Amino acid sequence: MATVAIVTATFLISTPIAKQHLAFADPGGNGKGRGNGNAGGNGHGNGNGNGHGHNAGNENGNGKGNGNGNGKGNNSENGNGKGKPSPVSGNDTTDLEAPGSLPDERLPGGHDRVVRHEIVVTDASTALGVFARASGFQVLHTESLEALGLHVTRFATPEGLSATQARNLIAQQFPEAMVDYNHLYEPQTSRSLPAGDYAVAAVHWSPHLRECGVATRLGLIDTAVDWSLPILNGAHGQTANFLEAGSEAAPAEHGTAIATLLVGQKGFGLLPSAELYSAGIFGRDGDGVPVASATSFASALDWLVTHKVATVNVSISGPADRLVELAVERAQQRGAELVAAVGNDGTTAVPSFPAAYAGVIGVTAVDQAGHVFSKANRGNFVALAAPGVDLLIPGQLTGGGAGDRLVTGTSFAVPYVTAALASYDNNAARMYADALDLGAPGSDPVFGRGLVQAPSICKVGSVE
Repeated sequence: MATVAIVTATFLISTPIAKQHLAFADPGGNGKGRGNGNAGGNGHGNGNGNGHGHNAGNENGNGKGNGNGNGKGNNSENGNGKGKPSPVSGNDTTDLEAPGSLPDERLPGGHDRVVRHEIVVTDASTALGVFARASGFQVLHTESLEALGLHVTRFATPEGLSATQARNLIAQQFPEAMVDYNHLYEPQTSRSLPAGDYAVAAVHWSPHLRECGVATRLGLIDTAVDWSLPILNGAHGQTANFLEAGSEAAPAEHGTAIATLLVGQKGFGLLPSAELYSAGIFGRDGDGVPVASATSFASALDWLVTHKVATVNVSISGPADRLVELAVERAQQRGAELVAAVGNDGTTAVPSFPAAYAGVIGVTAVDQAGHVFSKANRGNFVALAAPGVDLLIPGQLTGGGAGDRLVTGTSFAVPYVTAALASYDNNAARMYADALDLGAPGSDPVFGRGLVQAPSICKVGSVE
């Protein structure tokens, strides 16, 4: 599962577990017929079809299908469906994933997305394998994340059990273990109209700070990075991929843009002399949307900790996940600081993770006038603000070759805080103290402690 290249992984062990994905699925309509499914037909069964391709409920149960009659019959609440997929015709479509995509579904409530029919178990006893096989679970992958001190197994759920039922079954039998779905995460980005380059001036990034990156290691958990672009020619990079088996890599534009902000050459990057450890975790879902699993995130973070990377840029956000939380906690205990996007959902007081985990520096985006990005999430998990609206990034991959790319989103604000934190020698308290207060006096849920400001001199290796 891991591949490594220098311009520059994942290994698993031997008991099967299921994955969770986080992505956006279209809701289904209201089921009205009996249709073709063997479990009451077409995910209808007189119930309400409202999910993403699962036939559930045998008569009056609540179906989770799209009306295709082709689910596995996993009723998440009170249906009894156990039907297999049946042939469909007309406008019906079978529940097949695009080759190389991650199969996903939306949890009850409609927001969080997970890897379909999969759960993740961390640090269970040796009896887990025997119990799981006897209960009908299939071991998909097992991995020891040695730097984080974690042992992670992904299981496929047994026929006839929903992911929730399967999770509860394991959790009840092994209360000491961490059992969860395998949540899916998305890059936090959106596009906007062109504007001038203002970001470096806004954070007072002095030219001499570009040399602050010498002997500094930065981490990036994102899509892959296209190191072949001229704007990155001469940058120091180490790259590893942590895609789920069989998953096709998502386009590299997002990770490449973040890498360019951090270590771009030709006078553009904030810390062009730093060594960037880039961990690619994003594959595609059935609609081609970039998504990454919780297990891929944990493996990537383990790799970074193994290589003693202390400052980690995480330009993604998603739901709470116990494995992600534990991986973040272990990384922090080993000296790593994580800087994460607060997300672009436009919500208030709805935590986005990993930004909302304790100790993680959550970053929102502001424009040239210091106004917050309209779609940025708000809440007590916002720690700092940084430029992230109408940023022009040069030398990016376009249809006609390399060209300028205009971007907006909390993702693109994160590198300014990551670079500042590294320049403060990972002294987050000092960085917070130097921030320019915005909005209501003091820390607030819109701007956090304010607009990040670069140190006047490089603090790397300094004693204060």
